Amino acid sequence: MRTIGVLVDFSARSEQVARYALQLAKSIHADLLLFNAFLVPSNIPMAAAQVAWPLHEYEEIKTDSEKSLQILCNRLKHGLKDRPVPGAFLPRVTCQCVEGPLVNALGVLEDNRDIVLLVAGTHGAGAMTTFLLGNNCRELIDKTTRPLLLVPENTKFGNPEHIFFATDLHRNDIQYINAVAGLAEKFTARLEIVNVIPEDGGDKQHRLDENAFMQEMVLKVRYRRVSFRNRHNPNITKGIAQLLLHEKPDLLFMVHRKSSFFDFFLKSSVTQNIASRTAVPLLIYPYPMPVVLAF
Repeated sequence: MRTIGVLVDFSARSEQVARYALQLAKSIHADLLLFNAFLVPSNIPMAAAQVAWPLHEYEEIKTDSEKSLQILCNRLKHGLKDRPVPGAFLPRVTCQCVEGPLVNALGVLEDNRDIVLLVAGTHGAGAMTTFLLGNNCRELIDKTTRPLLLVPENTKFGNPEHIFFATDLHRNDIQYINAVAGLAEKFTARLEIVNVIPEDGGDKQHRLDENAFMQEMVLKVRYRRVSFRNRHNPNITKGIAQLLLHEKPDLLFMVHRKSSFFDFFLKSSVTQNIASRTAVPLLIYPYPMPVVLAF
């Protein structure tokens, strides 16, 4: 059974995100897996060098994490039983807890072939996720092999009506648009493909690329509530951010192409910059993917 994995840290914020993910799971007929990666001092280089970490204390931390995870799991299960709609799909809710930094624990989670989506919470526009500060958030976006949905603080789930897909006209984006179109179709939502270009409208090569992209999109994307437009701004990140601020779509989709090794330390990608400031749920697809997971 396909499953949504929710990254939780036991804050009120992450419980809100888990409830958001639960509603999404009900809509797309998926199960829910709550996932927590807990830290002990041996995971922190300075502490590991100075502290001998007793086994019994490690077990206490693990037990506390497992108990907290099970409590949240039970609360979500209990919510499913309140006023159920006859015949409605009810997700199975399970939990898993592992030791180590989250980015290192991803492999354990992604070994589960049923996982089609990861969900994490953010503080909202201008801040990073609770448990993914600074480079850790960038590293998660770079390392995940599954689509990653970042949900801003206090976001309530509602059937999406207007979805944006930000593209740079990369031809491989077409297969990702098809995957997103599957989700849009479930909600009969409008799917708008947006390309940010300079104020002058772009050069001749850009216009050729745009025409080729649109022709392929018409041929290969079967969902018909899809449109395309350019957004003029010399700065791609600012162009997307302004679009989100003024039009407030229900979801934004982006494809993340990894930076080089040196770029990772010197600058963030457009996707990572948007992730740090968006007040709109952002779904990030990794590139490349052997199979682009659809909803």
